[in-house]
Amino acid sequence: MSRPQQPEGARGAARDWNGNVILDRDGSRVGRLEHVYLDRDSDAPTWGVVKAGRKHPFVPLHNATAGKGMIQVPVSRRQVESVPAVPSETDLDPDTEATLSRHYSQTDEREHAPRGSSSLAVRRSRGAVSGGLLVLLGAWGALIPFVGPYFGYTFGTTAPWLFTFDRLWLNILPGIAVLLGGLMLGPSANRVSGSLGAELAMAGGIWFLIGPSLSQLWGTGGPGAPIGAPTGPPVLQMLEQIGFFYGLGALATALSAFALGRLAGRSVKD
Repeated sequence: MSRPQQPEGARGAARDWNGNVILDRDGSRVGRLEHVYLDRDSDAPTWGVVKAGRKHPFVPLHNATAGKGMIQVPVSRRQVESVPAVPSETDLDPDTEATLSRHYSQTDEREHAPRGSSSLAVRRSRGAVSGGLLVLLGAWGALIPFVGPYFGYTFGTTAPWLFTFDRLWLNILPGIAVLLGGLMLGPSANRVSGSLGAELAMAGGIWFLIGPSLSQLWGTGGPGAPIGAPTGPPVLQMLEQIGFFYGLGALATALSAFALGRLAGRSVKD
């Protein structure tokens, strides 16, 4: 419980505070100190009443800094202006002090929250790793049919940079979808844009998985015609199928789903 300042028994520094100018933590003038409340046991200043225009709000003096003719309090002017009105009693009862403390702690948390923060805001690091990996996977998926032949890693033909519409639909477009999704997800600080990026990348990953099978519906040269047959020994053929389509699609889909899961939850840091 705090009581008003009394000349007898109060600490000398606090006894001289009445009439001093009150500055907020940024140095802006709030008003002049009218009354000081002291801790009943230690005589330390706890609260003060400030004359600010027609209002007489309470300010915390627990960690105030005294200077020549001024007292700087560790709160903002906006917090002082929005403090609830409480009566200036002979003694501040514990409930009143709790109300004042709660106001200053809650408004301080809101003022230090990221600008424009809301339930849609997330930390930029939330999707950074997944987004970066998706960008690499998308670039790989779109380019590997054209550069793979340089290393003997190819489907159907050993000629590099050979464009076909089959490659457009089965490699280039899903690769671009995964890449763009990663670019949207990686730096995003918003759940909506980040989720859209993850969903776009997931669509590209799923197409890498099912595209080769669906392409049989438009192929005229047999089941393997649209993508061609993998080349090389059996182990290399297995790696080509994984790297061109199935493993690539599975990894892109898994990363996208992981990112969506992280964006769906709201952590304390958000």
